[in-house]
Amino acid sequence: MAANTTNGGPAIDAAFEQFKDSGEQWVKAARKAGNLYLDSCEKAVDSAIDLELKVAEATPQEWLKGLIETQAKLTRDLTASYTSTARSLLK
Repeated sequence: MAANTTNGGPAIDAAFEQFKDSGEQWVKAARKAGNLYLDSCEKAVDSAIDLELKVAEATPQEWLKGLIETQAKLTRDLTASYTSTARSLLK
């Protein structure tokens, strides 16, 4: 009686394709989560900057007002640079 032997080629190929597809889905989900995180960070920083600018408007000293506005602009610029760089890495 001859034994029916197979090397499992089609089953291995199917398993590899399934593994590859799940890996691609994971990367896609990670990119989406990364973009959502960056959106949240941008919104949080914008809210903090808006609060800073309101404080600057209420400050009677011009030097302090200028200092707060400059710091807010620097924070906004750094955040924009950080998020745009991070978004380019997520593509």
